[in-house]
Amino acid sequence: MKRSIRIPKSLKGSTFLVTGGAGFIGSHVTDALIAKGGKVVIVDNLSTGRKENINPKAIFYKGNIADEKKIDGIFRKYRPDYVYHFAYYVLVPKSIENPLLDLDSLHGSINILQAAKKYGVKKIIFSSSGFIYGNNPHLPLKETEPHEEGAAPYAITKYAIESYLHFYRKNFGINYVILRNAAVYGPRQITGAMAAYIRELKAGVPSEFYGIKTRDYVYIDDVTDAYLRALSLPSTYPDPTFNLGRGGETHLIDLYFALAKVLNKKPRPVKLPARPGEQDRYCVDIKKATRALGWKPKVKLEDGLRKTLSYWNLI
Repeated sequence: MKRSIRIPKSLKGSTFLVTGGAGFIGSHVTDALIAKGGKVVIVDNLSTGRKENINPKAIFYKGNIADEKKIDGIFRKYRPDYVYHFAYYVLVPKSIENPLLDLDSLHGSINILQAAKKYGVKKIIFSSSGFIYGNNPHLPLKETEPHEEGAAPYAITKYAIESYLHFYRKNFGINYVILRNAAVYGPRQITGAMAAYIRELKAGVPSEFYGIKTRDYVYIDDVTDAYLRALSLPSTYPDPTFNLGRGGETHLIDLYFALAKVLNKKPRPVKLPARPGEQDRYCVDIKKATRALGWKPKVKLEDGLRKTLSYWNLI
């Protein structure tokens, strides 16, 4: 089914709540919303988000989405038309060691859904993850593939929130779009393997590789484009869950050597055994997003790497 989905030309008159708007993806989406005239309210506890990422035209509240009174108060005051939900505990290895770290993300997400129901939000756009597929060999992974039993706590809670969205849509008419991100990268990113490799190469220290892993890297500008397109998806769309990636695998060790070459640094990889709960091979099928949202990634990996390194004044 082909649809002429486009990014809205103007968002004047619309109010957006962006949870995690000081973070990597959330701050880029916030900038794009404001550039089109939208009013944006940000909630972020700054655990991994940064103040310098916050658009000066946004209204900012420092706080935890698990704080029910604060969330209800923000919804009551601003009555957002749309919610972009990015706030999440993103340090996956630490949550594997202590899964309780993910509970605020789950609790806070339910707070958001309850407030959306209470105050009549038109649509929630949820930033999910391709990690929910786990170590599934059917690559590239389609949205119809099942979530992995025994996946990491991060993926378990992401899938749980997807399930809550289904529940709230069926029972309360809350519209949503779920975007399952692959490995998003670009300016402002401070977590994840790529950011770690850049810091380590710059410092001249070794980088650790746990087993043999691949990822599907997609540049932040392409991802932001998809998040804005999601606003125009009709509420009648039957299964609004989409993968966002490039549809191809990149070996982490190859990525590391590519970064080392661009930075003119000597690579010092340390190969270690695979760790439990981590995804090995990973790439997603993006045909559904292309068909329904009119979306397609444009930035090649080599170009995105240079843009990223240029942002950090490293090239």
